[in-house]
Amino acid sequence: MDSGSLTHIDTAKSIGAFKDPGNVAQHWTPPEEWLQRLVDEYGGQHDGETLPAGSDVTRVATAIFTLNEEESVSVMRSFLDGQGNDYTIDHKLIEQLSRLVDGNEAYGIEQGEWAYVVCKWAGIIHNWSPYAEVRAVTLPYDDMEEACESFRAYFLGFFWVCVVTAVNTFFSPRQPTISIPNQVVQLLLVPMGRFMAYALPDWGFRFRGTRYTMNAGPWTSKEQLFATIIFSGASTIGNFTGLMVMRLPVFFNQRWATYGFAIMLAWANQIYGLGMAGILRRLTVYPIQAVWPANLPILALNRTLIHSDNNCETINGWKITRYVCFLISSLVFIVYYWVPNKLFQALRLFNWMTWISPNNFNLAAITGSYGGMGFNPWSSWDPNVSGVNVMNSPFFAQLQQYVMRVAAGLVIIIMYYKNAMWSAYMPINSNAAFDNTMKPYNVSKVLTAENEVDINKYKSYGPPYYAISNLFVTGANFVYYAFSIVYIFIKYRGALKKAFVGIVVNTINRRSVYTGFEDGHTRMIRRYKEVPEWWYGVVFVFGFIVSMVAVKAWPTQVPWYSILAVTGIGALLTIPWVIVESIANTGISVNVIWQLLPGIWWPGRPLPQLVILMLGAAFEQMAGGFTADLKYAHYAKLPPRAVFRGHVAACVVNCIIYCAILEVMVVYFNQDNTLCQWNNKEYMVCNYANSVYSSTIFFGAFGTNNMFKLYPVLPWCFLMGALLGLLWVLGENGLPRARLYIQTRMESKTFASFDRVVWQPAASIFRCLHPAIALSGALQWAGNQNLTYATLGIYLAWFFQYYLKRRYTAWWGKYAYLIFAGLGVGVAISGLIVTLIFSFGAGKDVNMDWWGNGISQRGADWQLYNNNASLLPLPATGYFGLAPNDYPLQW
Repeated sequence: MDSGSLTHIDTAKSIGAFKDPGNVAQHWTPPEEWLQRLVDEYGGQHDGETLPAGSDVTRVATAIFTLNEEESVSVMRSFLDGQGNDYTIDHKLIEQLSRLVDGNEAYGIEQGEWAYVVCKWAGIIHNWSPYAEVRAVTLPYDDMEEACESFRAYFLGFFWVCVVTAVNTFFSPRQPTISIPNQVVQLLLVPMGRFMAYALPDWGFRFRGTRYTMNAGPWTSKEQLFATIIFSGASTIGNFTGLMVMRLPVFFNQRWATYGFAIMLAWANQIYGLGMAGILRRLTVYPIQAVWPANLPILALNRTLIHSDNNCETINGWKITRYVCFLISSLVFIVYYWVPNKLFQALRLFNWMTWISPNNFNLAAITGSYGGMGFNPWSSWDPNVSGVNVMNSPFFAQLQQYVMRVAAGLVIIIMYYKNAMWSAYMPINSNAAFDNTMKPYNVSKVLTAENEVDINKYKSYGPPYYAISNLFVTGANFVYYAFSIVYIFIKYRGALKKAFVGIVVNTINRRSVYTGFEDGHTRMIRRYKEVPEWWYGVVFVFGFIVSMVAVKAWPTQVPWYSILAVTGIGALLTIPWVIVESIANTGISVNVIWQLLPGIWWPGRPLPQLVILMLGAAFEQMAGGFTADLKYAHYAKLPPRAVFRGHVAACVVNCIIYCAILEVMVVYFNQDNTLCQWNNKEYMVCNYANSVYSSTIFFGAFGTNNMFKLYPVLPWCFLMGALLGLLWVLGENGLPRARLYIQTRMESKTFASFDRVVWQPAASIFRCLHPAIALSGALQWAGNQNLTYATLGIYLAWFFQYYLKRRYTAWWGKYAYLIFAGLGVGVAISGLIVTLIFSFGAGKDVNMDWWGNGISQRGADWQLYNNNASLLPLPATGYFGLAPNDYPLQW
């Protein structure tokens, strides 16, 4: 950063370049001493904020000071009036701004100082961002001439799409798996991009006044970000697992599901949901409240890898640069990863409380980290288990999710010890299904060769039963779906109306899609050509048509009109999901609903259930994922049309690759017919594919109606969620009126005490409480999920996202994101090394057997994890659950 002074001519030129005509007064010029003062505040020794890597502090100052005192007060009043639904804003900042707008006397400073402060903060809010975490990784100005959609960026982006998709897809069925993490690719992009900038010739051509060249000069941050979006948004394995379940003999053995069908279904999955982003961008891209916190660490890492720091800057005694901080963090976690994951494995899932009495079932069930509930005040020394995503969501979200997770865990424990729904005859925290003799449910005992239920076999064997945590999570999902739809659609009805009406009105009147959004980032991105509505419409129609062709041209047993249901229900669930995700990095798990509905529509037919599961789940995931990428590009000022082109093209290539990998595996790696079975010599046991197959059979073959008959409380969960959402909205609207009513009924002195002691503390809590975010914490149970995977994380979240952010804001803004980026890179590198050495290399037969690697897996906690323990023994009748004459038969 350059901390030199600005001349008057440079100042005026900068202001003219970076202000948005029509939104701010063009005649006003800030005093030069204000600009120099802000330059000094952002450089050298300071206790305030620090700028992102590669910032030009003089351009930051001129970008901020564009409003005079009158305009600043107007902007701040408008901002304060619009924060009713903003859960992520710093309420101390709100209090400060509330006093500022009342004038210098109310704020307690002289007029000249007040003018500087009010113009500075109004400029920050209007031209940059009101959120400290966004300001830490973005700039209030933009260089339109900086290379972005270049040959180099496309080449490297698609190179890594091919490599990462192929590797991750091929090894995804393996146990343990091998994958190439995105953070590692981000690191490798920098030297590769700089090498291309050095080696490529400047060959190009001119078209319509614009020159296109193979080498656009130095490798830029926009090229780095554009390539990152291409490979990270499309280097997934898509619905490879579902296609494998459909194709392999060990599962459904549908030989007609050849490459043609696979690619059609894959394109439908990957591209169909992208059209939904055309609507979602008005809800979760352009509004300033949609921070998308999971994007911020990516932006911080990419800027750090490309740009250098101000070496003269000292923050709380720290002089090291961001890049050095990132390298140190990476090296520390590269080394530390080996301690809890290989050398002293008891530290990873630190179930130290069970060591007191390893065979004590009750102690293991409550405190155990493997198969127990994880109620342990210090349950891990491995931040990769709990804590790697600390910077991906705000502390308020993590705290209320953790509190709800604890509350849900207590409910599960009570239900278990009350033997609710025969739960005490099974493990407490498992995602497996069991038969009525306490053994894992063997679905092959009730199926015909066509994978349909044989009624006579079923009457002999019985229905599947679920562990209480799995059953609780299923019901909680139903509550959450209904609650989120009711609450979000009422709470955000203004934003929803603005989005949907905007699509129609802007299209008819040919107005910009940015109409109605006036924040600084949106005004800067307006300079680039926007993506027209019809582009998204074409993608949406293409996905719809391809989906119809896929289900009708092949014998999927799926009616064509079910695609309409996927579209309608998918859109309904996607809207609340992305709104909550954009605020707190937590979404709605939609897989359950796409297991539930086909089980109602086609009971006893698991194959169409699998197809709808693939189509429905991908619809939300791709819509939400692309919306997140759009926000990422919005912050980085990447041209919207470039992002659209790059992402869609990458999805097409991605599908071609992972469908080809499926063909290769079926032809060359299943010659002994052991692929996805426990005895496969390459360890391709396909854990997740087996789980998908089982759930498809349970909901598709057994049928949702039979599940509701077996567990009649489940359908009521939808009504409970809807009523809870309605009551919560009514409470939010009615409680302020209740306060006024109480005030009229009480003496002024009594009410003042009541207001100070009861009402204001409660109001401050509920002001930060987002019920849909909190409720999502109740879903984090069953299987490998317990409190162990959250406790260390909440400690780290408090320290980094609350304490450091408020006490040492500049230090937090400069280093916090990079520390956790280093954690991710270190874990990825060491994890890959450990897998290659101990699964494929010289250490394949090496066993580090000692007390520290075995103590945590001795006793009831480990037995619960392996589904070999329960609270109650099998009854004298030889079975638990329904009597054979009462088995549900609702097909």
